[in-house]
Amino acid sequence: MLSVGGLFNENMKKIKLEYNLCVFLFAYLNQADLSLHRAGWTSIKELKNFYLNQVNPKDVVNFLILNADIDINKLEYFYGIKEYGFRKIILSRIYFLLGFSPVFLKDEIYYICQKLVNFAEMLEKDTEVHPLEMEKLRLELSKFSLGILRYKISYKDYSKALKIEHYMQHDGLKDIKIKEFIKKLPDPSGL
Repeated sequence: MLSVGGLFNENMKKIKLEYNLCVFLFAYLNQADLSLHRAGWTSIKELKNFYLNQVNPKDVVNFLILNADIDINKLEYFYGIKEYGFRKIILSRIYFLLGFSPVFLKDEIYYICQKLVNFAEMLEKDTEVHPLEMEKLRLELSKFSLGILRYKISYKDYSKALKIEHYMQHDGLKDIKIKEFIKKLPDPSGL
């Protein structure tokens, strides 16, 4: 019999993350998404300068490694994800409403760790980064945050995270600093 993978398949390895970590992660990924989008109009150097005063993507990866109990050596493998279909969205929302901790497939956590490592490497480059490379990474981060993670958090927290500060934002916007989301983490010392 063929075993099909999925979030609610008992044979798949799952990871439970604390709710506030999911909210922080969504806010951080939204910040990266918006910042990478704006950086397509400027240079990577300016984006690097912005992230000198922000949380480093590698720190987020290390925090996830500690809290999700994943093997750092397995980050070298390729991981793909699939956005949630209607059934998984409904089940994720029901789990949330019943008060269960957000559950992810291990591959989903490995995937987002890889993408954050790619983002960190992009910020560390001394040469210019092609706008298409930035856009590709932006879409991959967005695929996880908007296609999977957003269904694990409340609408109130989702709306709040959409107001995250980001690179080249409009001066008139009332934004929320990433530190506001870090304060709610159980042990934010790694960030």
